[in-house]
Amino acid sequence: MSRNLLCKLSVTSLAAIGLVLHGGRMAGAQRKPKVGSRNVAIADPPVPRPATKPCAMQLFPKEDFGPAGENTRMDAVPHPFTYQPPTGCKGPWAKVVLEANFSVDAGHQYDRTASIWLKGINLYFGTTEEPSPDFAPSWQVERDLTDYTSLLRSPGEGTALVNNWVDSNRASVIHASARILFYPADASYPAPRTPDAVYSLNGTRNAAANLQSGDDQLLRSMTFPLNTTRVYLDLFAQSQFHDEFWYTCLPDQYIQQTMAFAMKRGYKGAPVRPRACRGGSYREVEVSVDGQPAGLAPIYPWVYTGGIDPYLWRPTPGVETLNFVPYRLDLTPFAGLLSDGARHSISVRVLGANHYFSAAATVLVYRDSEAGETRGAVTRNTLRDLSLRPTITSTLGNGAAAVNGNVLTRAKQSYVIEGYVDTPAGRVRTRVEQSISFANTQRFETLNAQTYRQVTEQASHVQSTSNSRGGSSAGRSFQRSLDYSLTVDVSKRSNHDRSSTHTVHLQQNLYERIDQSETGQPPYQASIHNTRTAADQVTFNAARTGLFGNTGQNSRQTFSFSDSLGNCYNAEVEALAGKVSSFTKGRGCGTKPMRWFVRPNGLLDGFGVLPKAARGT
Repeated sequence: MSRNLLCKLSVTSLAAIGLVLHGGRMAGAQRKPKVGSRNVAIADPPVPRPATKPCAMQLFPKEDFGPAGENTRMDAVPHPFTYQPPTGCKGPWAKVVLEANFSVDAGHQYDRTASIWLKGINLYFGTTEEPSPDFAPSWQVERDLTDYTSLLRSPGEGTALVNNWVDSNRASVIHASARILFYPADASYPAPRTPDAVYSLNGTRNAAANLQSGDDQLLRSMTFPLNTTRVYLDLFAQSQFHDEFWYTCLPDQYIQQTMAFAMKRGYKGAPVRPRACRGGSYREVEVSVDGQPAGLAPIYPWVYTGGIDPYLWRPTPGVETLNFVPYRLDLTPFAGLLSDGARHSISVRVLGANHYFSAAATVLVYRDSEAGETRGAVTRNTLRDLSLRPTITSTLGNGAAAVNGNVLTRAKQSYVIEGYVDTPAGRVRTRVEQSISFANTQRFETLNAQTYRQVTEQASHVQSTSNSRGGSSAGRSFQRSLDYSLTVDVSKRSNHDRSSTHTVHLQQNLYERIDQSETGQPPYQASIHNTRTAADQVTFNAARTGLFGNTGQNSRQTFSFSDSLGNCYNAEVEALAGKVSSFTKGRGCGTKPMRWFVRPNGLLDGFGVLPKAARGT
């Protein structure tokens, strides 16, 4: 993504037709947005905390990424740090929270990928805000690391990475610091049941894997504990470079069709680069265990702060842009297979990847403390027989005066995976069902010598259920409904003075709902809705070497969370002309704060946390 020297949409969408602009759930910038401010302003909630006094362990003080100098430099060198567990409160901990603070010097700089790693495990993954020539933005991100407690009990080596390119044109240095807060448990704030072990699929590299194509894999072979009972995988797949705007890409034959028309009509726009966004718009993650397909995951269409039109993201970035939230995949049907003491491989690939995706994955394992060993098997896997190829249709026409029509890309997979684990308390059977659908429509409404308009509409929908029966628990069920959507409406008009005016309207949505139940405990439901709309109009000079300016910039982000225990959060931030115009919070929620155990920033499987809370903790 941010390593490219000029952000560009697909050849057929923007770059080939002349729109080239300089150049994703959200960060927890814990300042209340102020009306009139140009600084980063978001509606997302902070991570709820217990009332106990935390122990703070600094991972690294202020680090400078990309020191200014005469020579061009890419600061891709890891900034190492040494982690030590807190000596003042060794645990157990009710909650563990990462806080990282970032800032960028005023001037010119692209959005950059940032990440923090410890012992090969990803602690944070996101991107940075672009600065302005006369303004230096700053922000804070938070991540709930409670599920990674076992990792944090022992010392280790870590790194911070911000791949920042500094030269005479993009000279702004990025600064960052980070710490972890440990909240001691007590009778009022008990420690939750957390995974007994976490393992990195990235090995000891302390860096993401670059998957250049759909055949490339992030793969690791490892031995699992002999008493494994549950297994999950936390996934990040971030689009980079040619794949940054993957949701606008077209199959090669349609690139050729629209490019041929553009050349015929004498377009003299941005350089023609047919390879900039080839291969179509379908992207999903496939996870395999020992080469056997084990699950699919959607990819959120993040838009970074230099993407499409940089003015769209000032001061409010897109959904999750500064602080990605992992997708958690349930691999428990494979737990009995993985606990046999032999080495097993887990791999991740991005279907349709085309140069390239950065991937990070962490395995979370629960064990049975009463068992010396567990055994089991996978008894059913219908994912092995599914086709993972999308269906592509087109109504794209190529007339004498204009090209118009649609290119539609569709994919839908439904599968069931079942397995069991034999424990001292009996056999535990797990069934995972998932239906995942992907739809992308490229609407070319106008493409002629004077005007151009393309509308990208994309949606991913996931419906999944995990059910476990037997053993010491009579039953456990986790259901999730997830919707990702993006609409980008881009139009370009050539003016009489050979300048060009580009107008963009954009909307992002993220909706997630969970329903979970466990025998003997009250059921729990929770939902998140994060939506953002933005618009802007920018004019380029005739040579497309500079801007005449922008007008009409406006944006709105709304974040809401509610659950069946009465926890509620609602906030909205609006901006006009690059400044906060309003901020409202609490609408429909009253004044009662959210309780410390909820997870409003990402609804991951909460077993071990929420059942105790539901009893009145």
